[in-house]
Amino acid sequence: MPRLFACLFALILPGLVCAAEIGPGKPGLCQLTLTGEILPGDARELSQAGMDRPDDWPDFEDGRWKVLCLDSPGGSLAATLELAQVLLDNRIGTVVDEGAECLSSCALVFMFGTAAQHESLPVTNRRMHPRARLGFHQPELTLDRDREYSAAEVEAAFDLAIQATLRLLALAARPRPEVPRPFVDGDLMEAMLQYKGAEFYEIDTVNKAGRWDIALYGFPERGPTEEGKFYACQNMTTWDARLERDQIPYEPDGYSATITTEEGQEGFADGRRTAISFAGMMRYDCAIGLVAQPDGATVPVICGFRESQSTRVGPEGCLRGEVPPDRWRPIPPLAFFAADTPLAELAPAPKPQAAPDAAPTPAPVESAGPSPCIAESRIARVVDVQNYTSLREGITHESERIDELPLGSVYTVPEAPVVDWTHPEAEACAALCRAADAAEPYDEDKLAACIESDWMWFELTGPSGRRGFASARYLDY
Repeated sequence: MPRLFACLFALILPGLVCAAEIGPGKPGLCQLTLTGEILPGDARELSQAGMDRPDDWPDFEDGRWKVLCLDSPGGSLAATLELAQVLLDNRIGTVVDEGAECLSSCALVFMFGTAAQHESLPVTNRRMHPRARLGFHQPELTLDRDREYSAAEVEAAFDLAIQATLRLLALAARPRPEVPRPFVDGDLMEAMLQYKGAEFYEIDTVNKAGRWDIALYGFPERGPTEEGKFYACQNMTTWDARLERDQIPYEPDGYSATITTEEGQEGFADGRRTAISFAGMMRYDCAIGLVAQPDGATVPVICGFRESQSTRVGPEGCLRGEVPPDRWRPIPPLAFFAADTPLAELAPAPKPQAAPDAAPTPAPVESAGPSPCIAESRIARVVDVQNYTSLREGITHESERIDELPLGSVYTVPEAPVVDWTHPEAEACAALCRAADAAEPYDEDKLAACIESDWMWFELTGPSGRRGFASARYLDY
């Protein structure tokens, strides 16, 4: 009978035998990493593991530094529920990093990531990289086929399975601390139960991540362009209730919606508010703008109403100007993309590495190719570091370090960098850049030396949300 009871608590892929290991995390991303099969005892091990606040964490009232990275194929349902409870009790966030897989019961653990806030309600804190894999499926019963079970054993095991299911449903329906929604929405549970065995319901589109409030990182964010606002209005007025279906595609000068920009609007950082009104018999309107934050950064916010679905985003009365913009709903970066965008398309694929025995091709000294002084794609990936490079308050290494940018992480950068005019070779480096920008021949080795000596920096927003400068020396753009 014990064997049967254990099997009924399994939510695993066939053939798993290795227990989970809780080991060191990744600088700037998580304090600990859980790998392998989730089994009884993992929750106790996690609760006893120490998690220390990073020395350079910028905000001592923000508990989002306490994070567990996940890379697991699943495991015991009973152990999963215990592990999820430890996350909730200790306000631990969850991350599935690039290249990692979090499947089966691991995906359920992921959904319970939270973070403490010193003087306010805790917040949901669960993030994944666009090139990670997050997949759900139904609990799986695995039996020892070499023995027979009595009616009493089957009946007792069935009761245990019902109890485990009730625990799962109760935990999934538990309200999140900062929003009136459960940790696992009913439609995600419904989708999960339609898959079994080696098949998974995967979070692989903008629509799925947005609907179930799964934050993404490591991709070049799209700014609040007209196209981005067009999609944000549709996504944000839908995701609180259901997946977006039959989304209207953006067309410049199209007839599906009227988009106007209103100047001189109070409460907005730039005095502008964009109004979007979709055509149709029922009201479908949004207003979008930028609000300033205490640290000088700006955040896009939205207010909207979709009559056909009886859905609203932002406080009631905001479309009538009765609520100041700083109380509107912030727009997550993901919402500016079309709902059907595959997550894998958000982050550029890593460049293929040359074979170990391949001889590198020497670069010519004189070059008139693309300028290394311009980030034409406005996308930069962290390279040539062991773990991370620093995001600094200024453009020298003596400036305060305000964040860590993990190896391989991707950021949006301006096309033009900022240069250090106190650098001893600043004028010579600038002359090389002018030649490169004009597509004239220049000394490639000398310009590379300028970049290697930290003369050139790019301004970007780090994982903690703070904005600073990273040396172009460690960025591939």
